Amino acid sequence: MRIGEPALLSRAAALAILLVVLGAILVGPVTAYIDLLGGDAERLQHQEQLLQRYRELAREPPAGPPPAARGESLLFPEIPESQAVALLQEALKGAAATAQVEVQGLQVLRTEALPGSLRIGVRLRAAADIAGLNRLLYAIEAARPVLYPDNLQIQSRALRPEARSSALEFQLDVSCVKAEPSA
Repeated sequence: MRIGEPALLSRAAALAILLVVLGAILVGPVTAYIDLLGGDAERLQHQEQLLQRYRELAREPPAGPPPAARGESLLFPEIPESQAVALLQEALKGAAATAQVEVQGLQVLRTEALPGSLRIGVRLRAAADIAGLNRLLYAIEAARPVLYPDNLQIQSRALRPEARSSALEFQLDVSCVKAEPSA
């Protein structure tokens, strides 16, 4: 019987060591998984709070008065056509100056009669680099009253030796809608 006792003790010790090793292996990944779930829960809670804030902001009315109350109109005012063309030209010159675009010419286009309004247009010929053109287009699209850019044609001046390498010549039709004077 003495021969079996050490074998039984060694088996029990080996089994105990195996259980300790298995426990250590399982505790590591399980702990890491629990930590991962805890971090995800914190992120999820933060995202829920952010969603609640956005929902509250979406429900609130805008802080300022509507555009019509601020005096911003989508149409040019009821003024004579010549004054509307002059306003359009001045708006384009101002946008070009702000965008650092060199205006080479402005040409008044034929007026189109629309039901209850007139469409007035100006062809702008100018030169600038691509960033200047981008700033000009943004200024035109963000303008109030609304300006409509159309028929953009771009040519590079790189073939001319006296030109800057990044300069572009472009032509752009810009139009606006003017309410017809009430009779």
